[in-house]
Amino acid sequence: MNHQPFRDWLLSGEKLSADEINKLQEHMQSCESCRQTESAWHEVESVMRAIPQVEPEPGFTNRWQVHLAAYLEQKQKRRGWMMIGLDVVLIGFLFGLITNQIWSLIQLPGPFLVAWFTRLFSLVTLYYTFQEMFSSYSGNIPFISIVGMFFLFGIVSFMSVLWLATYRKLIYVRRII
Repeated sequence: MNHQPFRDWLLSGEKLSADEINKLQEHMQSCESCRQTESAWHEVESVMRAIPQVEPEPGFTNRWQVHLAAYLEQKQKRRGWMMIGLDVVLIGFLFGLITNQIWSLIQLPGPFLVAWFTRLFSLVTLYYTFQEMFSSYSGNIPFISIVGMFFLFGIVSFMSVLWLATYRKLIYVRRII
């Protein structure tokens, strides 16, 4: 026999419909297990109601709030020191990389200068290629306008990401109760 809906009805404090009450009463007449469950539940409820409520000591809320504030301050300090430590490690790593690059430049400047001039010439070539491509595509639009549109698109993209990050930060506000 399936006792589950009847036990749920017995143990929950919600109001039952007339049909559910009738089904429960019919089941209770034929099921000893559910009658025992009901009597045990009523006994537990009466014992729970008989237990006196314990009042917190005076000033409990204030002590708890002070403790919470101290805990949050300690947590913030710990995060600050962790970020400082991470910054020191990253700065040390970057300093090591820069020192390595400068040392290799001092030892052998030829390959560095060749790579730098190659990049410079490729950027100039790319500029003239784009200018030629856009001028042949549209003679009425100056090249500077097209470059300006690319910068405008970049600024709009950056502002969108910034807006999303701010929105997320404002939505997930930490609650201190």
